[in-house]
Amino acid sequence: MTQPPEHLDSVATAKWLELAPELPDGSQGTLVALEQFAFAWSRWQGAADDDARLKWSRCCRQWLQEVRPRGRKADRPGDPLLTLIRGDAKHG
Repeated sequence: MTQPPEHLDSVATAKWLELAPELPDGSQGTLVALEQFAFAWSRWQGAADDDARLKWSRCCRQWLQEVRPRGRKADRPGDPLLTLIRGDAKHG
């Protein structure tokens, strides 16, 4: 498995490590999208107000669409990528 970029903070690194095994491929484009998603996730987690949370939530969803596997079944219970795409994730 490819290691997360060193510049990611601990929250982003944890999210990278959680989702990396679920990636549809290990191409450079997919890894960059995961990096951007993990960064946005960290910012969303630390957002101080509703406006910031909304901004980072939108960023998370945008980048997550870039890393999600194509053709994945939506009924796979516990799938972290699908849970996030559907918006089922809870803040925190």
